[in-house]
Amino acid sequence: MKKDIASNVKNDAIIKEAVDQLLGMFKTGTLPEKVAFSIIHRHAGDVIPSDAWSIGNRVLQMLQGTCDARGYKQWADAGRHVKKGSHAIHILAPLTFKIREKDEKTGEEVEKVIVKGYRPIPVFRVEDTEGASLAYDHSYEPATHPTFYDVAAKLGIDVSYAPLRANYLGKYSLRTNSIQLCADDAVVYYHELAHAIHATIVDLTVYDNAKAEVVAEFSALVLANIAHVTGFERQGFDYIAHYAQTHKPANVMREIFSVLNDVEAIVNKVLEVSDDAPADEEPAAV
Repeated sequence: MKKDIASNVKNDAIIKEAVDQLLGMFKTGTLPEKVAFSIIHRHAGDVIPSDAWSIGNRVLQMLQGTCDARGYKQWADAGRHVKKGSHAIHILAPLTFKIREKDEKTGEEVEKVIVKGYRPIPVFRVEDTEGASLAYDHSYEPATHPTFYDVAAKLGIDVSYAPLRANYLGKYSLRTNSIQLCADDAVVYYHELAHAIHATIVDLTVYDNAKAEVVAEFSALVLANIAHVTGFERQGFDYIAHYAQTHKPANVMREIFSVLNDVEAIVNKVLEVSDDAPADEEPAAV
């Protein structure tokens, strides 16, 4: 019991130091220049059926968190089968008919294809299939993982790495309790891990989305600070400012203070679970 109390006191001191350092940066504007994220790209020469889809359907695919989706028979032809209980996503196929009309310039009768609507076509994500290896099967997992990487596995959260597939560097799925990372940067993992842990504290299906993003991003910055990962503070400030709809430091900090209890709960959980938690040492003076 005494050991648990001592551990909690230590963690509180570590978190307070990290929070105070970050808020100090935000208040004074002493933020480092932005750094480039280490985005994961697909291997050259990899070709998948959906590469031939329309841009609209490829966007629909990306929004579902995958870069490869195919029909049931297409997966069977590839030697894979859809996992039991998986749900299809849908792309749209145009319903067309042909008409003949005169060309205004030549006066000749030409055939024209008219789109009169669309019909949904069910396809399944590669993540929802299993079986034979695919021609493009490559491991995108980095050689080394960030500090606190063990937390996800210990909490039953699946983590996978894949090439950039949409306008996000990482994504947490509440439905599958899984994290997909399209960048190797620790702070991206911390952001998605924060979402996953936050989902155990509040109901994210009804929780304000903007506030959820503020919670995840500031939690990520606190964890990065504790893990001595630096250089992402300016991106973090801009990200939070976007969701707070203000770039005034005082207003951004007010938004952070409004969710600080959730942030502290998330970071405490990480420190409690991880074998990477900082060793016993006197916290630096604040």
